[in-house]
Amino acid sequence: MAHLKSSHVEHRGYSFELIHYGAGWRLHIMPGPRLPSTNPDHVLADTVEDALTKARAIVDHHFQGRG
Repeated sequence: MAHLKSSHVEHRGYSFELIHYGAGWRLHIMPGPRLPSTNPDHVLADTVEDALTKARAIVDHHFQGRG
């Protein structure tokens, strides 16, 4: 399955890489140099907006657990 298009977004020190994957989107969550990895480290969604919403919620939850 070919990747048709990709995009890069930042949120709270984490990088999100959006990849058009089949009929939807796959978003990889990559930590900055001093941040731990999230679990999960990627999300799948039908739209870019849904993928970003899910990924931001994972990162925000990750920060709440560290506090």
